[in-house]
Amino acid sequence: MPKFSWRAGLIFGLCATPVALLLALFSAGSGHGDWVLARALYPVPMLVTLLTDKTVTGLSVGLALAQFPAYGAFVAPGGSIRWLAIGLAHLVAVAAAFSGLLDYY
Repeated sequence: MPKFSWRAGLIFGLCATPVALLLALFSAGSGHGDWVLARALYPVPMLVTLLTDKTVTGLSVGLALAQFPAYGAFVAPGGSIRWLAIGLAHLVAVAAAFSGLLDYY
């Protein structure tokens, strides 16, 4: 994989964020949805709800807004090994989010 500057990754992450947020919000269905896309796209912010009395708070929203830009800034300059690292970390978080810990979502 080619390497890019961290700025290019940040910009790509900023562009991906609105699309991912809309998909997650659509999945949430105003609180009456299945939350599948929210848990798949934003597993760490969803897992943070375990610490915040089972509610999505400003902390979860802030983490969600920062997630993809941070992924892009971290991954872009590093090439394949960073893609693998962030992908594995995300998959572990997704597995935790779907493991039954978030039985209320």
